Amino acid sequence: MSYRRKPLWRILLDEFRRIEEEMSRIEDEFIRRVKEAEGMRGCITPLHNLYESGDEIIFTADMPGSSKEEIDLRVGENYIRVEAPCRSPIRGERKYLLHVELPVEIDPTSVRARYKDGVLEVVARKRLRGFRIRVE
Repeated sequence: MSYRRKPLWRILLDEFRRIEEEMSRIEDEFIRRVKEAEGMRGCITPLHNLYESGDEIIFTADMPGSSKEEIDLRVGENYIRVEAPCRSPIRGERKYLLHVELPVEIDPTSVRARYKDGVLEVVARKRLRGFRIRVE
């Protein structure tokens, strides 16, 4: 009986396929749990993005079906909270609800927000906690 080992490329390819299947399973489970939570609360968690750019934090949330006058935006030093009605032929009359903890503290007085084409954008300056001192 001859025994042949799998080539390294085949072993790696099999492992990448296994990882891809596991990531797909985790993604499906995450989406299922989000939908379950939305159903229990009667709220929709909008798709959102949070990133840092220089000395600013930029937050965006997809919230089609709302108007800027109806958006309740609250900001603290370490969080952003958004609540707004959602009118959709698919989801009916529901509301968006999202509370995001920020990775750094911000200056709440520096916050600027705009709502355009169903997307809310919030920009805030990071709070400085220390100063760089030049050593002579």
